[in-house]
Amino acid sequence: MKKLAVLVSAAVLAVASTAALAAPQGFNSSTPAVSGGPQGFANQAPNTVAGVKSSAYDDQVVTLQGRLTNYLGKDRYEFTDMQGGTIEVELDDDYNWSNIAKDQPIEIVGEVDKDLLSTSIDVKRATPLPSVQ
Repeated sequence: MKKLAVLVSAAVLAVASTAALAAPQGFNSSTPAVSGGPQGFANQAPNTVAGVKSSAYDDQVVTLQGRLTNYLGKDRYEFTDMQGGTIEVELDDDYNWSNIAKDQPIEIVGEVDKDLLSTSIDVKRATPLPSVQ
């Protein structure tokens, strides 16, 4: 009986130490931005329309710079980024968007709405940028 108790104790100790060594060391296995700091900050959100369409996931918060170039109806607009990529954005009618205008350089912050056949952005904030000549 004593041998069984010793074997069970050794097995529990081995499993516990293995679990401690295998515990996650941060948000993912990427290299930390600062030595000894938290991990996972190397996976930044895309900041271009092409990046949003190719690699963003649903409900991911993104920040893009560009212009509203076309009205698509109701609260939907076409947004064109500085590289020429276009994406549909939704400006919720619960907010006052009078601080921005068509073709004015702006920075938008919003959540990606990715469906099976389309990708759009639900804009939460739009800030005018200094005009670039």
